[in-house]
Amino acid sequence: MHRPPRPGRSEVRLRHQKQGESVRTIIIALIANVVIAVAKLIAGLLSHSSGMIAEAAHSFADSLNEVLLGISVRRSREPADEEHPLGHGREQFLWAFFAAIASFIIGGCFSIALAIRSLELGTETAHRIADWIVLAIAFIADGTSFVQSIRHARALAAEFKLPLLTYLRRASDPVVRAIVVEDSAALIGLLIAASGLLLSRLTHSGTPDAIASLLIGILLAVTAAALGRPLADFLIGRSLPVEEIEELEKVVLASPCVDELLSFRAVYSGPEEVIVAAKIHPKPGVGIDELAREMDELDHKIRAQSQLVADVFLDITAHRVEDQR
Repeated sequence: MHRPPRPGRSEVRLRHQKQGESVRTIIIALIANVVIAVAKLIAGLLSHSSGMIAEAAHSFADSLNEVLLGISVRRSREPADEEHPLGHGREQFLWAFFAAIASFIIGGCFSIALAIRSLELGTETAHRIADWIVLAIAFIADGTSFVQSIRHARALAAEFKLPLLTYLRRASDPVVRAIVVEDSAALIGLLIAASGLLLSRLTHSGTPDAIASLLIGILLAVTAAALGRPLADFLIGRSLPVEEIEELEKVVLASPCVDELLSFRAVYSGPEEVIVAAKIHPKPGVGIDELAREMDELDHKIRAQSQLVADVFLDITAHRVEDQR
């Protein structure tokens, strides 16, 4: 008899969806980027500043990223169905990967091409007070978004009892890492653009401004690559860190009904959600009823050990380790 899939959700994922912090972080970042992107573009066109136009592209790319991240959050919350029995959690990795590609193309490649053209033509930069006003406003807006994203990341890191940098490196939620990295890159980009404008004014040459555009493009390309690489791992099927897997294995091996653990897998099925699958050889003489009760108990113990566990699949086999060699 065919049964509809039962959606497995982890405790931490359900809690974070209820709190809605990721959505608020995305909205704040999106509003900030849209406003300052328009201001940077107008200022850049008026002053013919390559650095300012590159920064406008940077902000537009970040705005598109936030839109794609918002779509990823919405899509990942779709319930499991017959065609997607494990749910749609990995869609969040996919859309976040699209966002990284968009940032590389729109921000990185455009800024680098603009810089090369400006260096070839020797474009002069008209120095206007509007450039500095826009940069100051952008710094405040991006700084506000950065503070919000860091606050959110620190809260999550504390929840998992990890240092901030360790959490950001391991985090399976692409929204948190993307916003923190993008906001950091945005602030660095503003400093580069300001340096280019200042040096252009001091040297009476557009070359420093064009070089600033080139550096901003390289910054965006590196940022996109740094964000995209871990997402590829999650799309392929990334497991929990070794030390966390070992702790879960200890829980299984501590069972009075388990003789050997033939295999153990803990793979992310979505942000903050892991599916555990284990092949177990029971101890001789254990009755079926006792074994069934102990497997139910193991399910609860595994979930209690890691709040990331969304589903547990335990396979009982008569084979031993030496039988598999």
